[in-house]
Formats: sequence, structure tokens, C-alpha cells
Amino acid sequence: MLSSLKMWCARTTSNVEDPLYEYATTGKVKYLEQVIERYQSDLFHFLKTQTQAASAEDICQKTWLKVIEKNSAYRQQGHPKAYLFQIARNLLVDSIRASDKLSELTDNKVGTTSTYEFTKVSEQSWLYQQIATLPFLQKEALSLQLEGFSLAEIAQIVGAAQETVKTRIRYAKETIKSQVSENNE
Repeated sequence: MLSSLKMWCARTTSNVEDPLYEYATTGKVKYLEQVIERYQSDLFHFLKTQTQAASAEDICQKTWLKVIEKNSAYRQQGHPKAYLFQIARNLLVDSIRASDKLSELTDNKVGTTSTYEFTKVSEQSWLYQQIATLPFLQKEALSLQLEGFSLAEIAQIVGAAQETVKTRIRYAKETIKSQVSENNE
């Protein structure tokens, strides 16, 4: 009974609209826990579409450490999720630069999948495979859009103009559409 009451009380206090702002202003760990609970899976999913799972986990952890380290730097000027993704994206780019893989990720070669392979794997897996073969900037923009960010938020996260982001997404979708039509022939 007591544990049920504690869980109920915890649920009623966790309805803070922007727990990241509350954490930045008060420094209370309970708000950080709420931020992590809300955004951890989305953040990891985004990073996993950009790099291997082990690197995604590492960058995700570094993102949370950066949030803790720079908690007073957060300002309530947009969506907290966009702020977190911007930190993660910067850490991802730093990681790529450090490992000299940036040239591999910006290579414009797109892999193809045969009709046999397409029928063998699920459509979702196939889509993720195609996204993974996109050039880095297109893959990043499309992945952020699939995470539910608006063009303005994506532009803020990647530090590019909205029209540039729109173009990257258009090219990414055109590349994937061409792969679909190649597989259906």
C-alpha cells in the first residue's frame, strides 16, 4: 500500500512541462531523471541511425554528462528535446572527426539491395539500411525529421538554414525512392 502511494505521488509530481529547465534552475536530480526518462529512447534511436550501437551508447552517455556539466547553460528558448539532440549531434560530429570517418560518411555512394534481399528482410529493416547508406548530412536531416522535429528545429540542431535542411531531406527521400523503384523492377 505504501509503495503504491509513493508511486502515485511520484507520478503526480512528474508532470513538469520542461524538467530540463527545472533541473537547470534548481539542480534537483529528480528533474534530471525525468529528462532522461522522457528523451533517452528517442536520443539513443537517433544516434543509432547515425552510427553503430556501441558508439551510440557512448555518445548518449556523453550527452547526459554534458547536460549535467553544463546544467546552468540551458535556456528555455525552444524544445528541450532539440537542445539535447543538438548536444548529441555535436558530440557525434566530434566523434566522427576524431576517428577520421567523416570522409567515409560523406561519400555519395549508395548501396543497392536486390529484390531477393528485399523480400527476405522486413520493410522497416530495409528502410533503415537505405537510410544508413545516405551521405551523413542527408541521413542526419532525415533521421531528425523521422524523430518528429520540425524543419526549424532541425535547422537549429544542425546549425544550417531551413532551406538547406529541406533540400537535404528532399535528396534523401529521392535517393530512397529510387532504391524502391529499382527493387520493384
